[in-house]
Amino acid sequence: MRLATAFIVLLLATGIWTAPTPAEANGLTLELNKVADGPQGCLATVLIGNRLGRTLDRFRLDLVLFNGKGVLFDRILIDLAPLPHGRTTVASFPLVQGACIGVSRILLQDVPACRTDGRKDLDCLSDLAVSSRTGIDFGM
Repeated sequence: MRLATAFIVLLLATGIWTAPTPAEANGLTLELNKVADGPQGCLATVLIGNRLGRTLDRFRLDLVLFNGKGVLFDRILIDLAPLPHGRTTVASFPLVQGACIGVSRILLQDVPACRTDGRKDLDCLSDLAVSSRTGIDFGM
């Protein structure tokens, strides 16, 4: 009886140890990681994770900025490519000429350019997960 119990425990333990791990999430992640005031205005830093299975040569974002009253006050286009597959890229860009406190929300309006190294256009907006680690609301 003890031998049978030990054998069952061994089988269960082996099954747990050899169980497949969940696959890495596919798609793109875009995180507004930091905003900081500087001499040229508000500088935004984003992290972009590319798990699409291919390198992106073009990755352009159409961002709409809102003030503390929820009023749209600016719109910017930024190109963050190249984005190598399987890597997280850190990119910084000027968000506004003024202080960061003037921005309450950033809306990702569109991804007007998303192209692979083979020159194939992709619909990156549907594969994109957006988040923020700042006090600025960032989403689609």
